[in-house]
Amino acid sequence: MISIHRARRRLLQFAAVGAVSLCIALDSPMSLAHRAHVTLTRVTPNPRSGQWEIVHAIHYHDALRLLAVRGVRDDVQPSSVEGRARLALEVERSVRWFASDGSLLKPVTVGAELEGDNVYVYQELPAPKIAGRYAVESTLMHDVFPEQVNNFSLEFSVPRTTLRLSRQQTRGEFTPPSRPAP
Repeated sequence: MISIHRARRRLLQFAAVGAVSLCIALDSPMSLAHRAHVTLTRVTPNPRSGQWEIVHAIHYHDALRLLAVRGVRDDVQPSSVEGRARLALEVERSVRWFASDGSLLKPVTVGAELEGDNVYVYQELPAPKIAGRYAVESTLMHDVFPEQVNNFSLEFSVPRTTLRLSRQQTRGEFTPPSRPAP
């Protein structure tokens, strides 16, 4: 399981490097300002398990600031087990998934780890059996950083769909492929 997580994490790291490189190449205002406050969530279907595998990547310094804003003790850091657990709870509280009928979907958190400059929170969610428009809402760290952006890479098909959620737009909709009923 860890090797799968490491492979996913590497893909997230490559995506983050690519995004920064693109900003620099385009000479965007983002590249000239301070480091942007961005999370990246990758959603990948696993046909063997019938689950969506969800990986949230949060930059270490942003995670540290989030813990401080939430009033967590100074000795609890993103590198500690308690710090990662608190961050996982924050993801659970701040990211909500909705089925095509509007019902709330509840992913299960299966772990969190620190690797390099990022904290990764891993979740799983049963893949939907019903076709339709699904939604994700994210307010993750919007109260910590006014310019916070939460990117969701939905890897159900090629080309991939990316939702960019912010304070101004906290909800995004998408249509995943449905899986057949057993």
